[in-house]
Amino acid sequence: MAARGKAAVAVVTQEFEPLAHTMAANGGRASLRVHSLPYPLDTRPEKEVRDIAREHYRPLLRTLGVPD
Repeated sequence: MAARGKAAVAVVTQEFEPLAHTMAANGGRASLRVHSLPYPLDTRPEKEVRDIAREHYRPLLRTLGVPD
């Protein structure tokens, strides 16, 4: 998407944030925006994951460049 001029954000858990930046840089996209979620997600109760999703929704939109 970034190559086509579209807003792009990699969404990763904190554990993989450094890898996301490295992969983006290696792929010629060092400025790729990365939004990091808590790690781990898969072992948390569903309610907690939903709460995390709600908490990160607006910040993710801001990372994409959507104004408040």
